[in-house]
Amino acid sequence: MESIYLKTLVEVVKAGSISKAADILCVTQPAASRRIKFIEEQYGYPLLDRSGQTLALTDAGKLVFEKAIKLLEIEQELLSGLKSMRDNKSIAFICTPTFGIIHLPSIMREFMMEHADLADLSFMFDTPAKIVESLRDGMYDLAVIEHCESVDFSDLTTLDLPGDEMIFASAPALGIPAGDITLSELFSFNIFIRKEGCCSRTLLEINLRAIGRELSDFRSCVVVDDLLMIVRATLGGQGVSFLPRDLVQDQLETGLLREHRIAGFRHHRNRNLIIHAGCCRKPESPISHFIDIITNRFDLPAYKTG
Repeated sequence: MESIYLKTLVEVVKAGSISKAADILCVTQPAASRRIKFIEEQYGYPLLDRSGQTLALTDAGKLVFEKAIKLLEIEQELLSGLKSMRDNKSIAFICTPTFGIIHLPSIMREFMMEHADLADLSFMFDTPAKIVESLRDGMYDLAVIEHCESVDFSDLTTLDLPGDEMIFASAPALGIPAGDITLSELFSFNIFIRKEGCCSRTLLEINLRAIGRELSDFRSCVVVDDLLMIVRATLGGQGVSFLPRDLVQDQLETGLLREHRIAGFRHHRNRNLIIHAGCCRKPESPISHFIDIITNRFDLPAYKTG
């Protein structure tokens, strides 16, 4: 049985409901329910008592829950042990698309100049919540995320990096004046946004809720899970977007796009480098060099490894 089924049961018990556990695991409620049903069918016993107002473990559920905790701890120890064996030969890095598009290509070029023979390299993109969860599960050595809400970094080592600025952008053809504007000047246009869970969308929704507005107040919302496609659509005058300023810096400087800000809006996002607790960080290791390249890019002091 895959450990994700046991992990789902553990999260359901901790959260007190399947829907809350589904949010924590970043899956739908039906998907979490199917996982619980699979375990119950696998073992031949009901594990959750659903007759009351709150979920409770059956006697069989208590036994499975107790053993699931131990099995997940053993799996975590195994992952950490395997990583320590291959730390000098591999790097698994994950980041948000913003960092991946703007900064990762040059970081990779510099790194590969000295470590072209590294046995195993993995670079992935995901949303902040899933990145933190994956790192905590030992799937990656390092991560960089932008975030606008409180993030649980317990059991993880973090380093503050300079954040980034989010702006509204539009093509000159739409006729929206550059600089400070009001939301009413944007609501008559389509807005291109990322999927739920992406920090740029989360920050926009937080800002809108703070003034009693919502995404549906725009002419229409077009969800595109690709930052570069959003940039292209914005350049084509198909609507406005809420984007990292660094991503469209060249287009702003050449006049292909206009920058807009809303008075009272929060336009800043935090950014952190996250290091898995079991990650080997000897000063001469490739991972330490990778960290140094990231910190150097932001003109930060060298991170002390050990």
